Amino acid sequence: MYRLLSPALSPAAILLYGIPMLPTDTLDMLMQQAAARLRAAGDDSPHVCARALAQAVTGLDRTGLILAGPRPLTPEQVTRLDEVVARRCAGEPLAHILGQKEFFGRDFAVTTDTLIPRPETELLVELALRYMQEAEAHLASGASLHLADLGTGSGCIGITLLCERPRWQGLLLDISPAALAVTRRNAQRHDVAHCLRCVLADMEHAPLARRSLHLLVSNPPYISPAERHEVMEDVLRHEPHSALFSPADGLAHLRAACRAATASLVPGGHLLLEHGWRQGEAVRHILTRSGFVNVTTHTDLAGHERCTQGRLLR
Repeated sequence: MYRLLSPALSPAAILLYGIPMLPTDTLDMLMQQAAARLRAAGDDSPHVCARALAQAVTGLDRTGLILAGPRPLTPEQVTRLDEVVARRCAGEPLAHILGQKEFFGRDFAVTTDTLIPRPETELLVELALRYMQEAEAHLASGASLHLADLGTGSGCIGITLLCERPRWQGLLLDISPAALAVTRRNAQRHDVAHCLRCVLADMEHAPLARRSLHLLVSNPPYISPAERHEVMEDVLRHEPHSALFSPADGLAHLRAACRAATASLVPGGHLLLEHGWRQGEAVRHILTRSGFVNVTTHTDLAGHERCTQGRLLR
């Protein structure tokens, strides 16, 4: 494809006078076209999305894209870029197209069998890291500490914690074999497979040894089926419903995680739960009735109650 320098000149005249024709399939122009298509389809960050898709197609980093901007793509790359832009315009999550999502500074493989990691979940990780550092300070040098991540999905929470605190050992549990396969891939990618075990089990019957854990974290299903109409259509179409919805007003899995923590945490151990923005009061009540103290709810960047933590006394 080519653009004429002047609409008044025919292609024959351009050839006759030797006036060059400018290519329109350069990377810069194709990215501009992609961003326009994405904007028209309702993408809220069309230029960021177009850049990410171009990087996936070309294998270039951000600097490489800038340097390659004036050059044309190969026909195969043009076709591939058109295909991935069309997928995104149709509503497929960018993370599924790319096969990965950044979380806490690391890339995690994701599939349709796992939830896509959300930025608000980084709050859970930040709170857990504070506790983990505190717990390490009270143990003898070289001692191991143990955590469990219930409903681990892609493993982004548990794996991130083990990357940040190498003294810890982890048990990552999920009911989905396909999700655990993704967890194992991510554990290998981030070199922590040696310090964790992946366990296929239902959160309601988590096979955790009594008084074996110093920390239990969970981002379980917590959306009430009655709230289905509030969930974005793209999420309903592309992410596993088993990881989204929970019975009993969205509290069933949160209660199960609390029961598991009550049985498996050592005295003084810590429980951290992510939950829905309207569930803070209910979760605080669940933890307090289960024997947890210092029960505190933290808000995310949007000001919504997002994570509740507590310490087990007995």
